[in-house]
Amino acid sequence: MNTAAKVGAFFLAVLVIAALLIWKIEDIRIGRGKAQTVVAEFRDVAGLDEKSTVRVAGVRVGKVGKIRVDPRTGKALVDLEIDPGVEIRQGAVPQIANLGLLGEKYVELYPGPAGGPPLPGGSVLKGDTPVSFDEITKLARDIEVQIKEISTNLNSSLGGAAGEERLRTIVENVRAITDDLRVMVASNRDNVDSTIANFKEFSAMMTKLVDRVDRLVAANSENVTQGIENIKDISKKLETTADNLNEITGRIQSGQGTIGKLVESDETHKNLNDALVAVKEGVSGIDKALGQVRRTHFDFGMRGEYLFRGQANPQSFGAAQGAGKGYFTLDIEPPDSPRFYRLELTTEPNGRRLDESNIYQITFPDGHTEVYTVNRTEFRDELAISALIGWRWNGLTLRAGLIESRGGGGIDYATLRNRLRFSADMWDFNRPNDFAPHAKISTRYYFSPSVYLTGGWDDFLNRSRKTDSIFMGAGVRWTDDDIKYLLGSVPIRP
Repeated sequence: MNTAAKVGAFFLAVLVIAALLIWKIEDIRIGRGKAQTVVAEFRDVAGLDEKSTVRVAGVRVGKVGKIRVDPRTGKALVDLEIDPGVEIRQGAVPQIANLGLLGEKYVELYPGPAGGPPLPGGSVLKGDTPVSFDEITKLARDIEVQIKEISTNLNSSLGGAAGEERLRTIVENVRAITDDLRVMVASNRDNVDSTIANFKEFSAMMTKLVDRVDRLVAANSENVTQGIENIKDISKKLETTADNLNEITGRIQSGQGTIGKLVESDETHKNLNDALVAVKEGVSGIDKALGQVRRTHFDFGMRGEYLFRGQANPQSFGAAQGAGKGYFTLDIEPPDSPRFYRLELTTEPNGRRLDESNIYQITFPDGHTEVYTVNRTEFRDELAISALIGWRWNGLTLRAGLIESRGGGGIDYATLRNRLRFSADMWDFNRPNDFAPHAKISTRYYFSPSVYLTGGWDDFLNRSRKTDSIFMGAGVRWTDDDIKYLLGSVPIRP
């Protein structure tokens, strides 16, 4: 296969892959019919993005369309684009849910009771929002405040000299009540004697009743004996249980064991308060870290470029044949910052340049020595790495760092609502044989947020040595929202 055929096959494969990715990301509905749109109203849609999945009983049946704010109510209105084969009936309820603890958010739709009438056109479904992590954190903070208030109240009631005075007053009141009871019994002695006489009469009646019971027991002696044995067994068990309870309460009162230390030890109370404070700080730290991760944006991209004259090695002083280069790019954008970071892998069509310097010492027959330095440049078929930090101001971007494993920098300017971009890069300022630094100017045009064409002039500062080349290419890019949408649409078989 000649070079032209290889290049054509490469670009055909790139176009097929790009078409498949565009079809998947843009969710082009070929052969599936027109989607039905249902509007849902939510109090809060934090974390729910456009293109998030819509599921019924966990099965993906559509995606989230446009999200907007209702100016009349201040609530969020969400367009749910449902597949045409799914029936939505009156009584349908949408709910925002999570795939796991930290997974992406999606809309779980209950389509309404089976056999119910269909949902009228123009209806707005009232959505349900689950309890958020922030609300759980607030609840834990409220519990901590209440525990602190209880501890403070107990300390203020029973602590210090005032608490001791209150306890002394309680003891005096108990003593006074006992004296009053003694006087009451003395003044009602006659009534007490009458009560005792009545008790004697009652005792005589109980004796007759016991005789009757004895006769009844004699008639049922076997059953009574078994019952008494059961009662004795239960009594022994109750006695053992009482002893165990007495031992446990004694240990607790003396401050032994975990519960005893918790009840009696001031140090345990302090440790418990410190633990609650640590839990609060840990929850706040986790919440802050998760918030930073959620708001960090990631852009993935890959592109291919074809250099019509190629990149000749600086040792050859002549133009090479056409060659292709591939790029894989990752941009990391921290929240609320114009700064970003870029990592990029590049295939080198003529190999990555490695400079090597060797020193040799030669001793001649007459005894004198001479030192020689040999410089060698080698080109290896390896990947080159770019690691850049950049800053964005409106449409202007500045970049600096490593470009294709060499120090350098670049500048970008975007216009036409970021659909057209011009770039200039310069790197590798220490090229051998007095070559000028590697300079490259390029332009991109985005047909959509995901697909673009690129072209430009590479290594134009060394045009006199015929190492420059015009290039053309194409590329695709995905945001983190596109990646989440792709992962959510991948079928997972049990």
